Amino acid sequence: MKSRTSRLKSALIVGVVVAAIASAAPVQAAVSAQGKTYTVTATMKGAKNLTVLMVSGSGRLLASAKVTKTSQTITLKAKGTSSIGGTTLQLVSGSSSTAKGKYYGPVVLGNKSSTAAKSSVVYTKLKQKATTSVKLGTVTVKKAAGSTQQGYATTGTKSSAADTSSSASVKASKGRPIGVGTYGKTANTSIKSYGVSATAVGDPCSPPNTPTCGPDGKELGSPNPQQPGQQPGQQPGQPGGNTVVSKDDTLGGDKDDDGIPNAFDVNDDGDAVLDSADATTPAPKVAVDDGTKDCSAVDFRIFTNYKATQGGFAGTINAYAPGAFRATKENIASTITKSMSMVFSPITQVCGSNVVKTELKGNGVAYAPSEYVALGNKCGTGDFQWLIGQGRICGTGGDGYDFGSKFIFDATNLPTGQDTFTMRVTTADTKSYEFTSSVGFVFVTHPMFVEYSTDGTNFTKVDYNNSTTGPEGARITEPTISVGQAQTLYLKVLRPQRLAMDGEAGEFYDLAGFKYTPDIPNVSGVGKCDQLTVIDKDMATDTVLDAGKPTTVLLTWAIGEKCFTPKSVAWAPGASDFDVQVEPSGPGGNSAQKIRITLVP
Repeated sequence: MKSRTSRLKSALIVGVVVAAIASAAPVQAAVSAQGKTYTVTATMKGAKNLTVLMVSGSGRLLASAKVTKTSQTITLKAKGTSSIGGTTLQLVSGSSSTAKGKYYGPVVLGNKSSTAAKSSVVYTKLKQKATTSVKLGTVTVKKAAGSTQQGYATTGTKSSAADTSSSASVKASKGRPIGVGTYGKTANTSIKSYGVSATAVGDPCSPPNTPTCGPDGKELGSPNPQQPGQQPGQQPGQPGGNTVVSKDDTLGGDKDDDGIPNAFDVNDDGDAVLDSADATTPAPKVAVDDGTKDCSAVDFRIFTNYKATQGGFAGTINAYAPGAFRATKENIASTITKSMSMVFSPITQVCGSNVVKTELKGNGVAYAPSEYVALGNKCGTGDFQWLIGQGRICGTGGDGYDFGSKFIFDATNLPTGQDTFTMRVTTADTKSYEFTSSVGFVFVTHPMFVEYSTDGTNFTKVDYNNSTTGPEGARITEPTISVGQAQTLYLKVLRPQRLAMDGEAGEFYDLAGFKYTPDIPNVSGVGKCDQLTVIDKDMATDTVLDAGKPTTVLLTWAIGEKCFTPKSVAWAPGASDFDVQVEPSGPGGNSAQKIRITLVP
């Protein structure tokens, strides 16, 4: 086990070539050994209705197999990869289980102690020098105590293919990786900085003759020191040069050594701050290996949008709200069916070859196609925005198209952050790559305005109890919120919530550490007003709901001074629609609420 000082001195890196713009000269990737085919076989016990994923140490999906029997032998075949080191096996619940499509847990390949009952360290990764044919024997699934949707699996004996080095160690309790049962929420300190097929500064170059290799055959680090205003690793004059990416920061890494890969870990750096509220959490990247060279890192990002933008606050729900506005699983299901979109960032190029086809599926997710379905055009936003209840991409207008089928959510099948999806892309050079991850976080309620003021002292309440029912649900007569050009508007907003994750107490959690930003979508040249972003620092961590003690965030909006004047746009007198967007400080989507504000002379 390395000391903290040693780990800081030997930060593990991997050079990945980021595609330059067409006018810039391409940067050649380092050539490594010819790709091999690695085969892993196992007899799965107690794994019926689970899917086994073979995930590379950098996050690429190498192979998968569905288990349909109580006892079933599976074969996972990874073709065209130059490295097997750091690869793990992960379990996802299938479409026939109660936890449809949710991440389940890892496969443990061995314990450090003589028995699992005594082991506080286990091993989940394949070693770099594993043979091309790995036989794991019997692999038995175990349920996690206190959880209904999580567990892990263990081999009958320690596999000779397991990486048992200190840098590959996983913290455990009686043989169970400590992240199991909490989706990695439990805070803990990282054992190491780990890099599959990456090397430390001063170590022998692997492969040799890379741009980071010195004359003595040892690693130098990044070939291009960062300049002011330059992105990490970016080459001068180019939009993307050799980006230094720690494999431990990719979707396949396990930054806090709790046994849950970053792709499925809700707190992947183990700092006691959930990723949704953590601005320093690793970005969702995969360092790609096509079997012949190390290639450019790609983003595989999934998030949801959940907005209430109707008049009279119709469609708005919050766990603290009165009457028809109070969130229940039934009205959450109804609004999600009508309005929630799930967004997938497009992958446009892999290993220097343009993507010519993109396909998507859910891994047993009830509301998603179970087999690959090709995606068509990207939306005007530049990504794929899927209305999950409507079965449409890019909305219901002329640019939209069907994807999957319409799905009516109910209280038993709401989408969660642990739902997993796989994207497959085919490139112009006829190669295909698969990427799997989970959503990570899902809003289920909206921010709700409850009081407003123009002096910060005297507040007027918004009366949600005096509501009527219209064609779009409960609504109120919107208050006339008037503000002068030079005045500041003070708004008290109920925090939005998420549902409790499997293994957590309670039903709803108030969201801590999120960002609140006004958006003025209907005024040309203004749009989102980042100058007025408020980061909620009053609540340290997501907190289980106490229905009798509503919590609010105070927004201070100097709209004229901060939003219109800096952009040289006149704020016309009269009523205008504004949105407050609530977004995670880390990865995730957004929830939004519309409010009408009247400018008075």
